Amino acid sequence: MKFVTFFAATAMIAMTACNSGTAEQSSKDSVPATPVKPVEEIPVEDGPPPVTGVVQEVIVGKDGYTAKIKTAQDSVFYATISMSNLNDHMQFRTAKPGDTLHISGERWQMEDQIQITVRELK
Repeated sequence: MKFVTFFAATAMIAMTACNSGTAEQSSKDSVPATPVKPVEEIPVEDGPPPVTGVVQEVIVGKDGYTAKIKTAQDSVFYATISMSNLNDHMQFRTAKPGDTLHISGERWQMEDQIQITVRELK
């Protein structure tokens, strides 16, 4: 009989302990969430403007070529053109001196030369 009373008391304590933990957790879970503001659209820059110029020289490489391009404003760019760098590999074509190219892509500088990794070729 003492065993049954002890077992019943232990079960009652265990159930009370479990319920109190659940109540605490429920109150934590039921905290109202802060309203989330909609994310504002951030305008994406298109990058530097495209370059249009006449090919002065072509240096053939392993996967493409580098074209030395001179613009109407007498700026000189070294455009690296390869199928793997173009957004649309179907745009790839081989240029020769005297051709006019319209290109866009990432610009970077090596020594005193402005380089362009061409992504669009027209």
